[in-house]
Amino acid sequence: MKVLQVGMSYNPGGIESFVMTYYRQMRKMGVQFDFISMFPQLAYEKEILSLGGRVFHTTDARKHPMAFQKEMIQILKKEHYDVVHVNMLSAANIVPLLAAKQSNVPIIAAHSHNSSTPGLLRNILHRVNKSLIPRTASVYFACSEVAGHWLFSEKIVKGNAFHLIHNALCMEKFLFSESVRKEVRAELHLDGKFVVGHVGRFEEQKNHLFLIEVFQKVAEARKDAVLLLIGDGELQEKARQKVKDCHLEEKVRFLGIRKDVDRLWKAMDVFVFPSLFEGLPIVALEAQASGIYSVMADTITKEVKLTDHVEFLSLEATKEKWRDCILAAEKHKQKEAYNSAIKRQFCEAGYDIESAAQTLLSYYESGKKERENGRN
Repeated sequence: MKVLQVGMSYNPGGIESFVMTYYRQMRKMGVQFDFISMFPQLAYEKEILSLGGRVFHTTDARKHPMAFQKEMIQILKKEHYDVVHVNMLSAANIVPLLAAKQSNVPIIAAHSHNSSTPGLLRNILHRVNKSLIPRTASVYFACSEVAGHWLFSEKIVKGNAFHLIHNALCMEKFLFSESVRKEVRAELHLDGKFVVGHVGRFEEQKNHLFLIEVFQKVAEARKDAVLLLIGDGELQEKARQKVKDCHLEEKVRFLGIRKDVDRLWKAMDVFVFPSLFEGLPIVALEAQASGIYSVMADTITKEVKLTDHVEFLSLEATKEKWRDCILAAEKHKQKEAYNSAIKRQFCEAGYDIESAAQTLLSYYESGKKERENGRN
C-alpha cells in the first residue's frame, strides 16, 4: 500500500512525531509512506530517505496555492497512491484535499491535530473551508474528540467515516531509566537541580511568557530550580527577552530543536504545559510514558490523561497556585519500578504503536475496499 503524507514541516513537532512513529512501525507491515514538503528541508528527511520513503519538494501552498495544486496533481497522477493522508491544524488550507480529489485518489484522509488556531484571517478561512471538507475527503481522523469537533461537523463526527487515531508511542523508547537520567544530568550539568521542563514550538499557542512568569515563582521558592525549554520558533527571542526581564538568565536554558527528547525527559522532575489550546499533545503523552509528573492547563483535553501523574490547572489560577503544583512533583519521583504499570496503562488505552498502527492500516484497507465495491 502506498500512502502520501501531507502536512509535515521542517520543525520536528507533534504532527511530525506522529507521522514518523507510525511510519517506522507501518513500513514493517508493508506500507510505504512518501511525503510532500513545502519547505527546503523536511523534518526527519534523512531518516525518511534511509527508510525508503521519498520526499517531493513543492511550492509553498500558503503563498502560491494554484502552483502547489498543479504540482501535487502531477505527483498523484504519476505515482498512483492508494491513500493521501492530509494532516491538518485547521481548515485554513484545504488545497491538498482539493488536489487529491481532483486526482481521483481512492482514499483521502483529513486528519485533525488541533482544537483552535490563532489569527483572524486563519479563523475566517477555517470557518469557510470547513464546510468544503466533506466534498473532498472520504475518511475523517482526529487525535481527540475536541480535535474532531474543531475540524469537522457534528454529522461527520457521529458518522461511520470518522475515527480517532491515537497519538501512539513506541513505549520502550520513553520508559524511565535511572542510568540515562544520571547520564543526561551529567551532560547538562544538572546534578542536584530541580529540573522543570517544557517541549514545544515558540509560538503563541504554547504560552511561553506565562510559563516563564510561573517559573520565576518556582525559582524564588527553590534556588536549585532550572527550566529547560526545548524547541524553536518565531517567538523565541521574545521569550529570551522575558527571561532577561525576570533576571533568570542563569536558570533558564534554551536547548533548541533536539533529536534526543526521549533522553531529556528522563532528566526532568516535572513537565509544565500551559498551552492556550491543543488537539491531543504528543509531548504530554511522552512525559507520562517517562513517568514524569505533569502540570498542564485545563484548556487541554482530559483525554490526554493516561496515568495518575497529571494535574490540570486553570490559566486563571494564580502563579503561586501553579508554583505549588510544580513543587509537588517532589512527591512523584520517577522510578523504573513504575514502568510496567505505565506500559500497561498505555496499551489498555490503545496508545502503543503496535496496536495503533494496525488500527490505522485497517481503516486504510476498509476505505479502499469500500471504494472498490462502489465501482462494481
